[in-house]
Amino acid sequence: MNKNLLLILSHHLALLLGISIYGFNIWIAIPVFFLSMYWAKFVGSDVMHFYFAHGKYKDCIKSYFYTFLTLCTGLGSPISFSASHRQHHKFTDTEKDPHSPHHIGWKRVYFLDWEPQTISPRLIADFVRSKFQKLVHKYWFSAHITIIVLLAIIDIRLVCFLLSPFVMYSFHNASAINVLAHLDGTSKNVPLMKVINWWGWNHGDHHDYKPSK
Repeated sequence: MNKNLLLILSHHLALLLGISIYGFNIWIAIPVFFLSMYWAKFVGSDVMHFYFAHGKYKDCIKSYFYTFLTLCTGLGSPISFSASHRQHHKFTDTEKDPHSPHHIGWKRVYFLDWEPQTISPRLIADFVRSKFQKLVHKYWFSAHITIIVLLAIIDIRLVCFLLSPFVMYSFHNASAINVLAHLDGTSKNVPLMKVINWWGWNHGDHHDYKPSK
């Protein structure tokens, strides 16, 4: 089991543990759900997707802060996310696409059992130049565990009812898009997901978009 999936499963268990200890309250669950949705939109889409994977990385205070937010997701480092996503765009729905459900099956894509790829350093040359990002990439798993421990010391409910729902929503949202938008071997929009993902359901349009030079 890879580290990403291990952390995500642990967060599912943390939420269940919190509910079993403190009970389920609908008036807490509703705002947590919507906060998780906005978290996935901001950190998953705006930060990890557009700022890191589709941007040109440079060391600055903003990048350092966004890196911390990325570490809270449990989905890996900015380098690993950007490398796989840029590979995905460069070789969409081919055997060189690390998470094409058409080639490796939807279960492997959904549960992060992606196809190992040799990714050209040129795809992430902007990250490779950063000593900070290389350090984060080396220790991202330990950093996420540290965040969990610190929150638990303050109040275990911060893990069970804040961090864990955020991680879970980001995971299921991203996995569903990766599967549904590429299931038949072509990139397409997923109108079905508009209700819980108003910012990324038009995945096919995103792949078709070619920015002006």
